[in-house]
Amino acid sequence: MWFVDPNKVMSELLDGEAVIVDLASGRYHAAAGVAATVWEGILCGQSFEHIMDDVRRAHTGLPADAGHLVKEFIVRVVDSGLAIPSTELLSTSDTRSPIGAEPTPWVAPVLESHDDLADLMLIDPVHDVTDQGWPHAARQDP
Repeated sequence: MWFVDPNKVMSELLDGEAVIVDLASGRYHAAAGVAATVWEGILCGQSFEHIMDDVRRAHTGLPADAGHLVKEFIVRVVDSGLAIPSTELLSTSDTRSPIGAEPTPWVAPVLESHDDLADLMLIDPVHDVTDQGWPHAARQDP
């Protein structure tokens, strides 16, 4: 299982593609198809076995090394600082990531990373606000 800190990482699933933003670095990432399915499983705090169940339900034509390729993708997500391994049960329910109605073909999961907007993301105060909204900045601990 993995943990994604919502204070450091923001993501949204749009038309089968996960758009993931690292709020500390300003880097943004894209994960489409199988990668989006895996990301949603990570976000839900699923075990590797549950993530693979979702991949099998959501995608067709999995290769024999699908599990290995999914593990490599998860390592890349962790190495990018988007999630951390956790042994703690994050949910008492059998949380499942959303699966589309029709399975889509397997494509090896890839995490596309971009930093061309990092400077703009870091100067934008809107993502650093409290629940009151802008212009109320979140308190920074020393």
